[in-house]
Amino acid sequence: MENIWLLVLAAIAGCLLGGFYFGSLWITVRQLPTTAWPMRLTIGSLLGRMAVVLLGFFIVMNGSWQRAIAGLVGFIVARTILTRYWGPKRQLMTDSLE
Repeated sequence: MENIWLLVLAAIAGCLLGGFYFGSLWITVRQLPTTAWPMRLTIGSLLGRMAVVLLGFFIVMNGSWQRAIAGLVGFIVARTILTRYWGPKRQLMTDSLE
């Protein structure tokens, strides 16, 4: 039973790491048109995001591949949710009929 709770906590931590990663990516992309050094911003953001997420996964995993998989599932869930939230908006069929 304790093992299940650790997997649930690993999945929640993966969701938080995914939220951080993709939220930071969204902020970076929105800042690109206004920055004087877009390449420096892109590479610096990538390195910072990767460092935080890899360290987070290393801590969450703690030597257990099951927790690593649970964290990865949480990370992908966060990606899916944020992609649907921030992705292109679809028009309803009724809007095109008018």
